[in-house]
Amino acid sequence: MTVRTGTSISIALLLTMFAMAQPVCAGQARPWLCRDKPVFSSDHAMNYDLSARAGLQWQVFFMEYEPNAAHDGFDITESKELGLRGVTQSGKLAPGRYFTVAMYRQRAGVWVCHKYSRVKPDPKSVANICYGREEPACQVTLSVKNNMKIATPVEPVPMP
Repeated sequence: MTVRTGTSISIALLLTMFAMAQPVCAGQARPWLCRDKPVFSSDHAMNYDLSARAGLQWQVFFMEYEPNAAHDGFDITESKELGLRGVTQSGKLAPGRYFTVAMYRQRAGVWVCHKYSRVKPDPKSVANICYGREEPACQVTLSVKNNMKIATPVEPVPMP
């Protein structure tokens, strides 16, 4: 088989460009591509707390769905990094419907979608979701509660 030098150089150049571009893509999380996206919603503003076990670098994404938008319709509205030490994070969300994804970074810098999630029923919460690399491990926990201010009861003023 005879290969022309120009063709060999073109193929080598193309392979080199691909190899150089790969680390750039590896560092970008793409949560809209994850299959499992637990969802929750509320007509009120919400507070959330995130916690993770130490050992992996986790990032949790909150997304809203808008038909015909970029990224298969999912728009990232907020994300929180939990770091390697299992740092707890808190935040606020506006009223709405949110899809959530937890991703962890592998050693090569590649972001991987959680493989397991479980919604834990809790009557005091909007959502209580557990994420992990495999079932039944719960490496990341998300707790969402309504941010409703409870008004102090008004005492009637006695009339003279």
